[in-house]
Amino acid sequence: MVRTVAAALLAALALAALPPRAQAQTWPETCGAYGPFDFDAYEALDSRATYNAAIALAAEGRFFSGPFQTPAGETVDFSYPGLESGPRGDRRPPAPSLRVPPAIMRSIVWIESSYQMASSSVPWGGVGPALRAFDCGYGLGQVTSGMANSAGTPTAKQALAGTHFVFNLAESVRILASKWNAAPEYRPVAGTGDPAAVEDWYFAIWSYNGFAWSNHPLNPDRDPWRGEVYHCWNPDAPGYPWFGYGDYTYPERVYGCMRYPPTRGGQPMWEPVTFQMPRFDAPDVAAAFSPDAWLECAFYLRCAGMDFPTTIPELGVAPHPDPSPPADPAGAALLLGAPRLAVEGPAAAVLQTRPNGDSDSVTVTVRNTGTWIAPFRVRTSAPWIRVRHPGDPVTRTLDGGVAVGTETRVVVTANQTTAGYVSVLLIDVDRSRQPEGVATGAVWIEPLFGQGAPARIDITAVKSGDASSQRIVIPGLAR
Repeated sequence: MVRTVAAALLAALALAALPPRAQAQTWPETCGAYGPFDFDAYEALDSRATYNAAIALAAEGRFFSGPFQTPAGETVDFSYPGLESGPRGDRRPPAPSLRVPPAIMRSIVWIESSYQMASSSVPWGGVGPALRAFDCGYGLGQVTSGMANSAGTPTAKQALAGTHFVFNLAESVRILASKWNAAPEYRPVAGTGDPAAVEDWYFAIWSYNGFAWSNHPLNPDRDPWRGEVYHCWNPDAPGYPWFGYGDYTYPERVYGCMRYPPTRGGQPMWEPVTFQMPRFDAPDVAAAFSPDAWLECAFYLRCAGMDFPTTIPELGVAPHPDPSPPADPAGAALLLGAPRLAVEGPAAAVLQTRPNGDSDSVTVTVRNTGTWIAPFRVRTSAPWIRVRHPGDPVTRTLDGGVAVGTETRVVVTANQTTAGYVSVLLIDVDRSRQPEGVATGAVWIEPLFGQGAPARIDITAVKSGDASSQRIVIPGLAR
């Protein structure tokens, strides 16, 4: 009994030591102790053309040649690491001239997000909450690695990946490249390790979703009659309509949508890609995919036993190149634009809260006086300061967003567009977390790319015992 009480006391003390947002944690470990970030993102109006062009450029590393500093002075790195090449025993170091096959990246993005940067509530060409999965994967590539909220506020890199499709895709390509480069030390090698061969990416694709047994093609929980690849809802593909998305492994889904392109508005998202899946009727391939070989690799990093050939002349098996043409390098500057962030509002405010939980508030507007998309980060110095859009639920605290230049028509509803998008932010106080007496804190709104200066709004919070409002606003911020 004493030990039980002691254990309960220790558990209570441990819970009390957690940050406030973590005390009622219901999210996966990948989200971090403070839980998911809330980002806004712009959703391209012509998603097919815009995102296909961005994927092609990101796959060649055309957006960023190295790390850069944000206007606030934080260094971020979205640069392309290049690809290793060659078989086990003759692996060559990463070369930036070797691209990730765009056909593979397109299919991964479709499987991950259906070509959506923002949530399904956001119209094409509009701005709204970024697409976020239960495990805190964000945006087009469902970027999860490096996105844990461990400090209560996002890093500049996290905010960029969560708010802007170019940075999200650049990071998705970096992640896939890292999975490729993990061979041969930590992953098997398919074929000769040729980055140009679509078939040789089998293990990197598998690893993008996790090198788990659930993605093993010979997992007995998978129906053997499902066919070698996912039909991607193409009515002419084998397996349709008897098998669904969940019946296939991750590589089968990605390769399947390469072979059977999805459609949007009656138009295919890309041209079909020719390739061959692993031939399990070949003894070398069958041995490579044995459960024991997977166990040796997944748990002990002894992966040579899973290497399998993608060239088998006696079976007519040969690798296929990605037919995607080279990207136009000039497109990188167009998709990044020349944003300039301008923040307008008070430099400081005194906000009262009342016993019923109501709070005074102050409004700040964030504009892009430059072009295209201006991503920004929102930080607060105290958990009792809330930042959200007017009309948002009080449970939402915005961590980052975008402002769009006036040269771009932004869709508000099916019948309404505006010239650009101005992000309007409401700052108020959460009385349930507000200290007694007078408390002080600050809000920072920081441009992440392009030009503009960080803005600071000093907040003084007062707990009032009456229902009267005596808000004091100190003007002085206009950038």
